[in-house]
Amino acid sequence: MDRTDTALAEFEPAFAGPADIAAWHMRAIACEAGNAYLKPGEREKLRRILQGTVAPMMAGNLAAMYDLGLEHDRLYRKPLAQFQDLILAPGTRAAVLKSFIEHKLPAGRPDYMKALFIEAAARQLGERWVGDSCDFIDVTIGTARLQDLIQTFAMETRNPVGTTIRPFAALMTPQGEQHTLTTHLLGLLFDTLGWSRTVVDPGPKNAVMLAATVARADVVCIGWSNERLAGEFQHLVSQIRRLSAGRRLPLVVGGAAALKSVDFLVEIGIDCVCDSVYSAARICKSFYDLEELNQQACAPGTPPAGKTDTGKTAIVSSSGIDWLSP
Repeated sequence: MDRTDTALAEFEPAFAGPADIAAWHMRAIACEAGNAYLKPGEREKLRRILQGTVAPMMAGNLAAMYDLGLEHDRLYRKPLAQFQDLILAPGTRAAVLKSFIEHKLPAGRPDYMKALFIEAAARQLGERWVGDSCDFIDVTIGTARLQDLIQTFAMETRNPVGTTIRPFAALMTPQGEQHTLTTHLLGLLFDTLGWSRTVVDPGPKNAVMLAATVARADVVCIGWSNERLAGEFQHLVSQIRRLSAGRRLPLVVGGAAALKSVDFLVEIGIDCVCDSVYSAARICKSFYDLEELNQQACAPGTPPAGKTDTGKTAIVSSSGIDWLSP
C-alpha cells in the first residue's frame, strides 16, 4: 500500500492498539493465577514494559502518516487546495466550509478526520503566509473562519452530559497567549474520540474553574506558541502542579514555542511534547490506558503509582516517541 494513501487502512486501531491487548492479557494472567491483582514488583515491571515498548508502537505506521499531516495523503491534496481557496475567498461563511468538509472529503472516514483536515488546512495557511502568497489580513480572516468552523463542529460532536465515565482532558494556554486555534482543534479531536474536555482560561478571574478542571482531569494539554510567554507558561505549570498535589497528572505540551524549548520543558518535568494534535491525542490515550492498567494492578488499599512518575519526558513526532531524561 502506498504510504501516503490511507484509503485501505483501518482507522480505529490507531487509537486502540497494543495497550488494549496488554490490558486483556494482564487480566487473563491474573484470572489464571487465581489472583485479581499483580504483585507490586510485577506491577512496576509491567509499567516499564508498557512505557518502553508498547507506547511507541501504539498507533504504528498509520499514526506516523497522520502525524505528518493529511497534506501528504494524495487523496486529500486536491480537497485541501480547494479548501484553501474557500478560506481566503471574500465573503466565505463557516456554513460553506462545513458543507465542503461534510461532502467533498473521501467517504467512509471516521469523524476525527475532520479535525485532522482542518489542522492540515491551518498549517497550509501558515505556510502561505510565510511564503508571502497571502498577507496578514488574509491569515487573520482565514484563522477566524477556521475557529468558527471548529466551534460549529464541536457543538454537534460533543457528547451530552450523562452517567457514562469518559476520559477527561483539560486544555489551556498560558495567560496572554493569542494563538488558540490549535487548542480548540485538539478539543474537537477529543470530542470525536468520545472524550470529555474543557478549554479553560487560566487567568486570575478563573481560579475556581481552573482548580475544578485540574481536579477532574486525567491529562492536561497546554498550547504554547509565543516564546515571550515563557514566564507565564512556567507559572501555569506551577499552578497545575499545586492544584494536583498528591497525584502525578500528565502534562502534554505543544506549539511553536514548545518545540523550540524542549530542553527547558524537560528540565521542569513536562511529560510529553507533541508536534500535532493527532500526536497529542494519541499520547493522551496512552497515558490514560497506562493509568487504567495501573489501577487494575493495584491491590485494595494500595494507592496507584503515578502514571508518569519516571522522571522522563516524551517527544512525540512522526518519527515515533522518544523518552528523554532531565
